[in-house]
Amino acid sequence: MSRPALPLNDEDMLLIRHILDIAKRSMQSYKPLYSAFLDERQLSVCEAALKSERAADFVMLGGYEQAQRRVIAFGEGCENEWELPFKALVFNYPEGRELSHRDFLGSLMALGIKRELLGDILVGKGRAAVFVMNAAVPLVKQMTKVGSCGVKVTEDFSEADIPEQQYDEIRSTVASLRLDAVVSTAFGLSRDKAAELIRSKGVLHNRVMTFSPSDRAEEGDVFSARGFGKAQLFEVGGQSRKDRIFITVRKFR
Repeated sequence: MSRPALPLNDEDMLLIRHILDIAKRSMQSYKPLYSAFLDERQLSVCEAALKSERAADFVMLGGYEQAQRRVIAFGEGCENEWELPFKALVFNYPEGRELSHRDFLGSLMALGIKRELLGDILVGKGRAAVFVMNAAVPLVKQMTKVGSCGVKVTEDFSEADIPEQQYDEIRSTVASLRLDAVVSTAFGLSRDKAAELIRSKGVLHNRVMTFSPSDRAEEGDVFSARGFGKAQLFEVGGQSRKDRIFITVRKFR
């Protein structure tokens, strides 16, 4: 098996073998098959492996366009709504109560539901949408409380349940559009520390893991680092009198 060009641990290799096996079985059976929910790093690792192996065509589905956690789907018809291996369940609760992502995740995992069975958790006012693999749907639908708050679980998910992304806008100047310069601005790090973060832990750059501080960033690019969050190079402006480049970064909350 050839490897994606990034450092892999034993867990990554097990995941890659599992995903390639799903791809193979889908091609052999001519049936749509799916992975469990994967986080952004796992998706990056698997995407690189699938492209390297020239495996079956695939798509990544999370229930809505901006989803961070997604399943990898293989086979003809895999995007059909009636074939999807997950559903969006909505938790309805009094608008006066404040519940967080952590509250929902904790209550769900307390039922013995593994993280890979859960996609994104979108918390709004009086409603929260959770993407749940079909195997766990019956258990989740029986829930009547999240923490001490009473809830009613329904299947009436709509686009209105997708919250508008909140962000802080950071305006600065950089010497160049190297990735380490933009990461430095977004996460409040020195240039040297940003470069070390990229080299040692990697940064997801447009959903692709990179360990190269010298990668070029462009307007619209999205990047994230574990423990630091997610940001977008929203705008690239002109140059200052000292030939530095004006940039605007949106750091997502």
